[in-house]
Amino acid sequence: MILWYGADPPFRARPSGDGELLLQFAATAEGARVIVKDGGESKPFQDGLVLDWRWFIPGYGAALAGAFGLGHLLLYRKSARLWARRALILTPVAVAADCVENIFLWKALDRIKTDPDGPVLPWVGVLRPAAERDLERNLQWATYFAQLKWALVVPLVAAAVLIVVTLYCRRVLDPSVVLSARKDGRPPLVAHAHRIRGGTESQWSDPDVILPPAAPHDWEPRPEWTAAKGQDPKASAVTRWRTRAYQPPGRLPAEVGFCVSGGGIRSASITLGALQALRGQLLKARYLVSVSGGGYTAGAFQLALTDARLKDAGGNPSVRPGLAEPADAFAPGSPEEDHIRRHAKYLADTPKEKLNAAGAVLRGMAVSFGMLALVFAVAGQFLNAFYSRLPLTDLHRFTPQTKVFEPTCEIPEIPECPGPAEVFLPSLELYPNAWHPVLALFGLAGLVSVGLACARAGKTKSRPAWLRSTVNAIVAMALAVALISIVLPAVIWFFAWLAHQQGVVENDGRGLSMLAALTAAATALGTWFTAVHKTVKKLKPDGEKAGLFGKGNTSLVMQVGGGWVKAVVCWLVLLLVAFFCLALMSWAAVYAGGWPAGWKWTVPIALPVLAFAIDQTTFSLHPFYRQRLASAFSVRRAVLKDGSVGAVPYDYNNEPTPLDPYARQVKGFPQVIFAASAALSLRNRTAPGRPAVPFTFASDYCGGPDTGWVRTDTLQKTAPALIRRDLTVQSAVAVSGAAFASAMGTQTMYMERLLALSNMRLGTWVPNPLYLAELAKYGPNRTMPRLPRVRRLRYQLQELVGRYSDTTPLLLCTDGGHFDNLGLVEMLRLRCRTIYVIDASGDTPPLATTLAQAVTLAYEDLGVTITFEERGQNLLDLVPGSAKPLPPEAPMAALNARFSATCVVRGTIEYPEPEMFSPDAPAATKGKIIYVKASLTPDMPYELLSYALREKAFPRQATSDQWFDHAQFDAYRALGHYLGTEAGKVHPG
Repeated sequence: MILWYGADPPFRARPSGDGELLLQFAATAEGARVIVKDGGESKPFQDGLVLDWRWFIPGYGAALAGAFGLGHLLLYRKSARLWARRALILTPVAVAADCVENIFLWKALDRIKTDPDGPVLPWVGVLRPAAERDLERNLQWATYFAQLKWALVVPLVAAAVLIVVTLYCRRVLDPSVVLSARKDGRPPLVAHAHRIRGGTESQWSDPDVILPPAAPHDWEPRPEWTAAKGQDPKASAVTRWRTRAYQPPGRLPAEVGFCVSGGGIRSASITLGALQALRGQLLKARYLVSVSGGGYTAGAFQLALTDARLKDAGGNPSVRPGLAEPADAFAPGSPEEDHIRRHAKYLADTPKEKLNAAGAVLRGMAVSFGMLALVFAVAGQFLNAFYSRLPLTDLHRFTPQTKVFEPTCEIPEIPECPGPAEVFLPSLELYPNAWHPVLALFGLAGLVSVGLACARAGKTKSRPAWLRSTVNAIVAMALAVALISIVLPAVIWFFAWLAHQQGVVENDGRGLSMLAALTAAATALGTWFTAVHKTVKKLKPDGEKAGLFGKGNTSLVMQVGGGWVKAVVCWLVLLLVAFFCLALMSWAAVYAGGWPAGWKWTVPIALPVLAFAIDQTTFSLHPFYRQRLASAFSVRRAVLKDGSVGAVPYDYNNEPTPLDPYARQVKGFPQVIFAASAALSLRNRTAPGRPAVPFTFASDYCGGPDTGWVRTDTLQKTAPALIRRDLTVQSAVAVSGAAFASAMGTQTMYMERLLALSNMRLGTWVPNPLYLAELAKYGPNRTMPRLPRVRRLRYQLQELVGRYSDTTPLLLCTDGGHFDNLGLVEMLRLRCRTIYVIDASGDTPPLATTLAQAVTLAYEDLGVTITFEERGQNLLDLVPGSAKPLPPEAPMAALNARFSATCVVRGTIEYPEPEMFSPDAPAATKGKIIYVKASLTPDMPYELLSYALREKAFPRQATSDQWFDHAQFDAYRALGHYLGTEAGKVHPG
């Protein structure tokens, strides 16, 4: 029908040009008569209205309704179907507005047909003839409904096209499937965590995907009790804690477990020394949970003990297996330890590495800002086309105007006069009737709200949801009309006026290019400043402020003050970015009509192509960070060419270290589990105040209690090749330590949006186990979204707006410290009787705030209580200044103020239910925690006392300092060895 209308049927004539569109916004009798005369007469316009009623309006109304109806029926996600239903409800409103507008236009055309020239006398106001006033009234009402129609039709058409394209692509392209790695060849097996925990499903079947319990907003209550036999509703009080403590098959409660905290290279060095000293206890442990910097060392141990899978030309292993064993890997003086010492400045040491680091940052920013610029340039092109057709604003008024002086008579001497190139200011003249429909719709929303309130007076029931939605829809329509009629024209005018004020009147974009360069530089500096300010603003134990890298007290961080400075810097940079984007859109809106044909087509085509072709993670800092960590910590012992034994780094390009098999538990060594966090914005999933949930990487399963788990080999087999690169031991180490991210969990602050804009983030997107569970249960399903082959622009936009669903195909995984920087909660989930905690997190004195947060979270999440109330075990003994002064007191005063009475305390763990920690022991609820805090004590070795006296920031060197020299590495490793030795003296009994 629409095509028939556009084909210009021979039995009816239509006005040529844009006469029909112009008439919709004529508003005045004089303007309408001019438009009608230019179009010939009233009859072609009325014939066009007839065609609208018969074909065009029913045609596009049916097309929109069909698209949204299909979306409501076939879109997979409930939220998507909800929006399709809302659009379906708004479609008749747009159609009705178009019909009413045409009725008023028809009545106006009838009047013009009877009086094409208008009144002879210039009547004004009430003195005008009634017929003339009626004509103007009809034209004004037509403009009101025309504004409402276009404010609805434009977004509705865009949404309909998006739905149709989405459904078509899902129908045509092959659907995603979960490829099970099970050897029995059966389809993927899906299990439920709460049913396994309750005993109604077997945990020995090694399911491919394990579903988490439904979030409260996703389920409907059942009247019957569905728990396992032997469990009655009285036990339901602890059901949540019981389910939250569920672990995938094979991860049974154990006697001993280790967890090592985050803290970058500082934590890695301390962890190395502590594990060297506690090797006897470590080899008895079942689990080693690592976070961030602690994961550097845990991953290094795992890779050092893993045999090479690469083969030489003869088919033999490229590296002789079995040289390093759990009893001597990373032993003091070993080649592996020496390798890390030499590469402690892992991010960049040589000039070449520093240039590579700068290049990675600039490349990411260029891609991010390039895509952002494309989005707003295309938006400007659309506005140019939109306002060139609809007279809601006159774009010509926003371009520089000239006035040529022409003398009207001859005079002896022509006085000085304005030249022919005199430029006048761009002027803003809003559409005369722009405010009326906006105010009317807001008034209507107010009247409906008041009327409903009066109608409900004396009633106990609240108003139905559809009535609340009606009020919201009216307000949304008012905002949409205001956007196209007032806001966007005002924004375009403002930037045109500002460009004229600054003398930038050319249309070649030179001034805009300078603004773009300034914005990029400011974003880079602002991101660096806020990130560094976050990590280095620590108090030294003696009360002074730490310098930028822990040296000096007159650094930038010392001078800028508190956190409000960081907030101001962030917001200023974000405002500058928004200013540039709006300036670019306004420039394109004004000048896009004069672009060369090549640019007119290239820009809108480039946006979707690049948006779907570019992998956002590839151009972020994650690959660079992963490679630099691998260069320092991915190492194994090997026989060198001359027959000697040394450390050989992994071949990063040819040996990618997939989690299965490279993270498999080595005999005689604990299973390494890398604790990260996944960004979620649903309060029913996340812990209070923490917009992140735990997510672990291991050789058997990846996932967490809120996202579900998926077998690692199944995940690796299912994931596309580009995403599979991030499912390696090296990537797990990097993700667990991704401190800079656009979703920072407990560390959430103003810089999230800044990091997303600048692409300076270390996390990555990995497949969502909950999505894979749905795919395994209902797939292959052509209505489900496919598992993307690249992390498209959509995912960066998600980071920008901070919205993370628990059902999307991919999850953003970042630093485990954004949930729990000790890894203690994850270790408690594993249910160990004795837990060693090595805390090198660098808390600001005097208290161990990271431990306090973990203890609180453990009770919230698992119902586990931890107390330190045994005789001689007092957490306050960890406070600097609590130790007996070391003589002589006068010269040692500064150091004495930093001494703690102890660096190790023992506490009691109380689990909510009895656990079988060992098959040879009865079930028990109590366990022990041995907490080791990186602190100074008077009985430390002399060399550590000397180093502490020289370095006032020791042992809390700023986390931003990831360039340790050999002296720093040796000092922190020696401190870790001392801490481990002291922890070994504490009996866990």
